[in-house]
Amino acid sequence: MTFKPLFPVVLSAIIGMSLYSVCAHAHSEHHHDTDSQIIVNHAQIRAFLPASESTVAYLSIANHGEKSIQLTKASIESLGRVEVHEHTHVDGVMKMQQVDSLVIKAHQQIDFKPGGYHLMAFEPIEPLKVGQELKLTLYFNDGNRVFTQAKVVSLESQVEQTSQSDNNHKHH
Repeated sequence: MTFKPLFPVVLSAIIGMSLYSVCAHAHSEHHHDTDSQIIVNHAQIRAFLPASESTVAYLSIANHGEKSIQLTKASIESLGRVEVHEHTHVDGVMKMQQVDSLVIKAHQQIDFKPGGYHLMAFEPIEPLKVGQELKLTLYFNDGNRVFTQAKVVSLESQVEQTSQSDNNHKHH
């Protein structure tokens, strides 16, 4: 059995955990499907770090409908593979695992953020450029699809924005 080095994935996850506040404020545009009342906010994908085979995307999905919905997959333009992942804490150890589907109950919002649910993206077809917006498609078990734009952000800008956000919160 061979193991690929997990350092790039683990490093991306750890850095991402400290940066969620940026995701919550950086992209206020949202998109929704009026039939199912699914609203997507704050979609961001981090540019690939040097020598990394994966990157991470964060967003919020709100279900304003009267029935539960089930996210079954996601795709992002220019990326060969996107997986829904979650972090879990087992016996004091944080583990990351792929999730086959995610139920979002009626009137519930799920925030994809460090330390919780997130999208892992692999196999870039072309280099991602900071500032670029990529089409993000969310697929649901009822055949519904929701489209939005995910802004490509750099690690550096996330660190800077997080630092500014932390300073603003200290003054309140």
